[in-house]
Amino acid sequence: MSHLDVVRLLGLDPSAASSEGSGHGRVVPEDFELLVQALPMGVVAGSVVLEQPDVPVRSLEDFTKDTAPRVANMEEALRTREQELPLALFPQPGGMVPWARTARDGVLLWDTTDPDTANWTTVLTDADFQLWLDFPFSASEFVARTLQGRPEGVPAFESPEEYESGSWWNVADDMRGTATVLADPGIGAVEEVVTKVRSIGVPGIRQYAEELLSRAMSESFDALPEDYLAVMKEFPGGVIAGVQVFPATRAAWLTEDRLFLQWGELQGRVFGWLTAQGSPEDWRVAYIEPTGTALTCLEDQTFATFLRRRLRGNNSLF
Repeated sequence: MSHLDVVRLLGLDPSAASSEGSGHGRVVPEDFELLVQALPMGVVAGSVVLEQPDVPVRSLEDFTKDTAPRVANMEEALRTREQELPLALFPQPGGMVPWARTARDGVLLWDTTDPDTANWTTVLTDADFQLWLDFPFSASEFVARTLQGRPEGVPAFESPEEYESGSWWNVADDMRGTATVLADPGIGAVEEVVTKVRSIGVPGIRQYAEELLSRAMSESFDALPEDYLAVMKEFPGGVIAGVQVFPATRAAWLTEDRLFLQWGELQGRVFGWLTAQGSPEDWRVAYIEPTGTALTCLEDQTFATFLRRRLRGNNSLF
């Protein structure tokens, strides 16, 4: 999808949006620069606010100047939790670069590993940087999917004034509801993890996660644990509380006898399930040391309980 698709979804006149521009794409992706040229300042689908730089962008130093305080908060929060960034941040070579924010104070960034700006993909993190979601999308495709996935009644676009008098109140109500659910001491592990993922509040995420899960189930797996299915219907892959959780399409059997199914990584350790028990509901989290010489089964931990413990600040493996 291109910036023109976003323009059409917003009901704007495509002929007024340039399809190419002099100097675009040299520092940041061309589709982003054309997108911000085509759109006024405001909120997309009650959830995404684009940065509004002067275009064409002349340097990443200038482009990231206004987001530097938020990036500093990000780094400090992760240091406090003894967690690492999933990727480096600019100005390190190939480091992530923020290009938008969410209505719930999350951050959208580019993965700039590829030297060609046209191939930069999207990373989304939540307000407290515990969730990092990976998307193989340009800025335009991410915004287009956000528009297509918005609930009925949510405006496609609002000026800042319209948003503050309209959608902002719905977002605030939803955030209060989320906080109430997460504060319940009797909350189940699956509900807690799923509620946390949903709290990002950007439409389109669930649809993409379901696409990946459906593909994995049709191509690779007959059955998987219910808690994993419930989470991966919401989470398209990335990091949860420091744990790299693969997209469902990347989960893989590591042994020919199908006794170990990998779903992620943590600090060089391979994480998955020890599947000696026949039923997926009886599978328990296990990990293999980086040397590959030892396998440990966390006999009391399912996929969801392990992630919940991490989200609550318990980084121990036992």
